[in-house]
Amino acid sequence: MKVAIKTALLVAMCATLGLTACKKGKDTETPADTKPSRPASPSGTMSLHGTYTQVGTLGTFRDCTTGEQWPVAHEGDNSALEEAYLASGAQPGPLVVTVEGGIDYRSRADGKGRQMMLIVARFVRIGPGETCP
Repeated sequence: MKVAIKTALLVAMCATLGLTACKKGKDTETPADTKPSRPASPSGTMSLHGTYTQVGTLGTFRDCTTGEQWPVAHEGDNSALEEAYLASGAQPGPLVVTVEGGIDYRSRADGKGRQMMLIVARFVRIGPGETCP
């Protein structure tokens, strides 16, 4: 009975003060309580600027800042990156692109073990005429 009275008082206080966090049963509202203007990037992603080259079905990304190079996994927003590359007419040469993504281990194309690959969470843009420093 005491718990019911405490709950009723808490609800009445929240309603009087207009606190939406109380109505949701939380201490405070968080950014997750509001809808983002675009889908949020998956946790652990970063903005990457580099060159993308595709030969056949194999895409390769080289980071402009570090010079590190990774094959691009066939998942996430990779299809948008491939489409932009093919539409640019840059093939078979490199094209400067910006993506949001992360590096993770995936199975090798030949099925023998795993390797570090770029996982494109979101294709951002191509930079026609741009070059890496």
